[in-house]
Amino acid sequence: MKKSVLSISLLLASFCATTPPVHAADAPAVRASAVVATDPAQQLREVTQMLRANDLAGLVRQMMSAEEFQRLRQEYELERSRPISDEERAEFEQKIARFVAPDAVDRLMEEIEPKLAEARPQAAGAIMMAIGGLQMALASPETELTEEQRTMLRQALPGIQAWITSTDFLSSQTARQALTYVTDAARASGIGNLDQLRMLSLEEVLAHGGRMFAAGKRALQLYGLDFDAIAASARYETVSVEGDRARVRATITVFDAPLSGELELRLVDGRWIGKDAHIKIRHDDEVEESSES
Repeated sequence: MKKSVLSISLLLASFCATTPPVHAADAPAVRASAVVATDPAQQLREVTQMLRANDLAGLVRQMMSAEEFQRLRQEYELERSRPISDEERAEFEQKIARFVAPDAVDRLMEEIEPKLAEARPQAAGAIMMAIGGLQMALASPETELTEEQRTMLRQALPGIQAWITSTDFLSSQTARQALTYVTDAARASGIGNLDQLRMLSLEEVLAHGGRMFAAGKRALQLYGLDFDAIAASARYETVSVEGDRARVRATITVFDAPLSGELELRLVDGRWIGKDAHIKIRHDDEVEESSES
């Protein structure tokens, strides 16, 4: 179960960067070799709306076939029914207390502040090195960048430089506010021990995850990254549809620069999903059979 949740989290993180909305009026003519149930651009717009609405349950459903979602639910229910040891209870309570205790922010800042103080003297040099590294990536012919990627980086570089040089990433005040957003969301879940977590259905757990996702976005805004604004700036263009495969071109504005790229989608249970965002849930017996072979 832990591996399944981790996979979902990682895949969401990678998929979030490539799922902005599209306006139908902007879409070009589609070259299609087969009739499909829905327009890939429309499907991706719905995914983006879920991201902006912090609808984690909707996102997970969108990234799975109906059969795979049912298997995820079955795995979750099996985990809920498994007996909990005293050691597991104590370990969970210790970890969750870091975020739900009344003095959680103060305690976390006690851990973080020394690291911030240690990093501050090197901050200016680190910024110069980061900007220099980006400039070298543009100038060097040995950099593994396509011409399109090189052009996009060149367009975005002024905005990136302005962001890096104007944002105080080591501010204690900002860190405290970001942690406040996260800990407030954790407390709002009402989960303080493993037994309370086990009482929640899969949909309820995902709903709480969505609220944590929203808190994370608010924290990023403190550092000059507005996730929802970036998504709102984007457009999708369906390039081709061939059977159960499709290619779309996404363009989003980041740091005042339009960044574009083509994405590959495939049709699963009547839904278009990112090729790399597809989640496969396997039963334990399948894993054992695979290892034996």
